[in-house]
Amino acid sequence: MGVLMCVFAALLPDARAQVFNYEPYDDSDLLGDFERPRQLHFGMNINIGKAGGKSSVFYNGTGTAELGDVFRELISIPERLDWNSVAGGTANTVRNQIAQSLGIANAGGMSVASYPVDQRYDVGFGFGLRVMQRFNLENSIVLDADIWRLKSRGAWQLDTGQLPDQGQGSTDLRDFGIFASEDRMVIGLGYRTASPIDRSVSWIFELGGSMTAARIRDHYIEVSGNTYDLIVPRGGQVFGPGTPELTWGMGYGGYVRLGAEAYMDAGAGLELAYRMGYEGVELGLSEYRVMNHTLQLTWLFPPPQVSAASF
Repeated sequence: MGVLMCVFAALLPDARAQVFNYEPYDDSDLLGDFERPRQLHFGMNINIGKAGGKSSVFYNGTGTAELGDVFRELISIPERLDWNSVAGGTANTVRNQIAQSLGIANAGGMSVASYPVDQRYDVGFGFGLRVMQRFNLENSIVLDADIWRLKSRGAWQLDTGQLPDQGQGSTDLRDFGIFASEDRMVIGLGYRTASPIDRSVSWIFELGGSMTAARIRDHYIEVSGNTYDLIVPRGGQVFGPGTPELTWGMGYGGYVRLGAEAYMDAGAGLELAYRMGYEGVELGLSEYRVMNHTLQLTWLFPPPQVSAASF
């Protein structure tokens, strides 16, 4: 025991020196070159995220939603099965094409057994731009504009009307895919505050409102490698090369963003943040409230060498 006490006494001065030499972070560390330029900043966003699944019900194949377009309409899978593959034709329906590709003799016995119950969005990628006005180190106003290309997928079941396994079963059910893709533009305007960790890094917190514009690109089923659109010409119209695209729907919501910014030379910065948005998405004539989750990497360029807004 005496030996241990001697060792402890020998080490104690060094331990106390380490404690007393430690100077905790205080407001003086905000002075000098740590202060961010009070100027207008521009940046680029790289996003990876998961869109809320509520709006994907629009693509469940039942055809109950309204597209709201004068040229096209949304139809159900059964309607698509009986759609004529050639305008004005009566015999070569999609049902017959599918039956032929599956080797089914009686096309009239086919029906939809079930619609997708797990229609969802894949993980998506987006890119955008940022404009940010710093008032001081802690306070900023941020404007983001991001473009997303999203894909939705699910599975539906076709009852072929045949007996499976050489007549040993009762129903021949086969699974096929149903797909959709859409474009989204998300514009967010928010207030951001920073809490410095040291001279190089700050925690950030941002709260703001958002506007989401969404447009459907395509919606179809896939059977045996062939695709069949569920958005078709209204009333048998024949499209020309100048047919307009589907219109954008507009929804509104809000978001919160948490993360950290690493400060770099010349006023540049690199930010990594998690963004959670509760936003409105309008597809056709239907509007949905969804929860979107995004991991966002932002490169903030050095402030331009011109006069910016001063506050």
